[in-house]
Amino acid sequence: MRTPVPLGTTERLFGTLHRRMLDRGYEVPPWDRLRADDLDAEDVEIARSAWAARTVAEYRSMIVFGELIARFAEVGLPLEVTTAASRLLSDEARHTELCARVADALGGHAGFTLKPNDLRLHRNDLPAHLFVARWTTSMFCVGESASVAILRVLLAHAKNPCIEAVLRILLRDEILHDRFGWALARLVLPRLTDDEQEWLAADLAQTFAHYDRAHGASDSDAEDELCGDLGLAPARARSEAFHRRIDTVILPSLAGLGVPAYEAWLLRTEV
Repeated sequence: MRTPVPLGTTERLFGTLHRRMLDRGYEVPPWDRLRADDLDAEDVEIARSAWAARTVAEYRSMIVFGELIARFAEVGLPLEVTTAASRLLSDEARHTELCARVADALGGHAGFTLKPNDLRLHRNDLPAHLFVARWTTSMFCVGESASVAILRVLLAHAKNPCIEAVLRILLRDEILHDRFGWALARLVLPRLTDDEQEWLAADLAQTFAHYDRAHGASDSDAEDELCGDLGLAPARARSEAFHRRIDTVILPSLAGLGVPAYEAWLLRTEV
């Protein structure tokens, strides 16, 4: 099954600019080395599903970045912030394309779709400064920052040279996204009032709950033998990396910007 992400264009200009923006300065993964025929079929299916899920998640991140950029002018952010953010938008397109190609090589995208609600953000009539603060905190300060730790674990377990190359590209970009996110947070979060910080903490508890469910579980011993050839890693290793990132980077950094992050982390179990 093909990816639900719309890929491919007959307009030469779009294709040329797309390739120029996504390929310049990046290594080309050795796609001919991604052969799943000699690997366990169950491992291949687990990996196919994981990469197909990543494809949708990366596309969703691109949508979030696009809507964030659209609100920057309302918040009065400098032009340089928008220019820098546009780089991240193209990075997410790169990630979407790479993950889709890996999933294709492993058997396709069966079981994964994009629903209309996945293609836009629900703004709930938030004023621009709260909209930007909310998504800066959840997408960047938690999501992208945690992704750096998880990708390092996946890369450490990877054996296939093509998968290694893809993960190196993803990690290279995510490190930049993490830096951008904290720089953006330093611009927007100190502007919030005490009441707005409390509101953000309540929303942050839901964000923490989401990522804790995705990365925090460590009781799955059955995953210890997952095939690292295809970009998988044991749940315990991912969980340890996630919680270490939470404890050493995410919580203290958010708290330093005035967000009641430690309280939000404790509240995650109640949402």
